[in-house]
Amino acid sequence: MDKAVKDFKERDCEIMGISVDSPYTHHAWRETKVADGGVGPIGFPLVSDLSKRIASDYGVLLDEGIALRGQFLIDKEGVIRHQLVNDLPLGRNIDEALRILDALRFHEKQGEVCPANWRPGEEAMKPTFDGVKKYLSEHG
Repeated sequence: MDKAVKDFKERDCEIMGISVDSPYTHHAWRETKVADGGVGPIGFPLVSDLSKRIASDYGVLLDEGIALRGQFLIDKEGVIRHQLVNDLPLGRNIDEALRILDALRFHEKQGEVCPANWRPGEEAMKPTFDGVKKYLSEHG
């Protein structure tokens, strides 16, 4: 995620990492080089959720107190617009997170709906029956 901080900031998006580990563990991760198993210095804050309330509220906390890998896109009004929850062995796709962010920005500006696999610069759909019909007849 740290390698993409610039890409998110260019899209007026802030990144925050949250884990159920302690601030001391976070400090150790940041002080340990990537080559040695840490994360090294990162360009976004890490929040410690020792109470596990955030993990519970966002639906990523397992009964054993372990948090799954969650990724949430929250708009400027505080509404969750996209969420992805992966099982523990599955990593996140940063390129897909950026694509989803681009789709949300496009929708906010244009009011159109982004179809599956939409990318910036591609055509979208008007959010009406006729708009969907037109799009699908041309691209389906």
